[in-house]
Amino acid sequence: NDLLEGEFEGIGVQFNIQNDSVVVIQVISGGPSERVNIKAGDRIVKVNDSLLVGPQITSNTVVKKLKGPRGTKVKVGIARRGHSKLIDFTITRDKIPFYSIDASFMQTKDVGYLKISRFANTTVEEFEKHVSKLKSQGMKKLILDLRGNGGGVLQASTEIANHFLESGSPIVYTEGRAYPRQDYYADENGICKNTKLVILIDEGTASASEILSGAIQDNDRGLIIGRRSFGK
Repeated sequence: NDLLEGEFEGIGVQFNIQNDSVVVIQVISGGPSERVNIKAGDRIVKVNDSLLVGPQITSNTVVKKLKGPRGTKVKVGIARRGHSKLIDFTITRDKIPFYSIDASFMQTKDVGYLKISRFANTTVEEFEKHVSKLKSQGMKKLILDLRGNGGGVLQASTEIANHFLESGSPIVYTEGRAYPRQDYYADENGICKNTKLVILIDEGTASASEILSGAIQDNDRGLIIGRRSFGK
């Protein structure tokens, strides 16, 4: 749920358990661990003077010790390559943002590129900000990269489709055995209705990503390039 909510509160690292110890795989940009100079490759050996090593260590154990309310502090002992002794850090937990847009830039003078890695509650707001920036730089055509995007929040994908489609265009409908049919249509509030569009997909493009690319294809609004998507 953290990924879909767009943020959580903690120290801001991604980790793995290797050889009975916790290895930092990635330090989240702008997070509290980055601010105190925790680095990828560091091993978290102690948390608040308790050892965090051994075969009994699980991901849930690590998460419970490292996550916590914003503003609280946690002391960690780090084993770092090149250092003979543990290095102590005191980290103040904070809100950790998960950005769903990995990159956006101008490919040429009028072609923009934007990659969405997942659909979360913050994706539409991120999308609108990035598109506004690209348009200010002269964007008239957009490459929207959905490769490897496994989906997420349905509403985020329909709202982004809405930005490209003419008012009244069908986007998708949902229906279940005990759930009445609900249709989603585009309205007049789209900000990219006149932007030429190409969407990149691959076998990792799934769920909400397929809804967005399918709506664009079925309304003949843009060109889909790549490989067959995960489900379609």
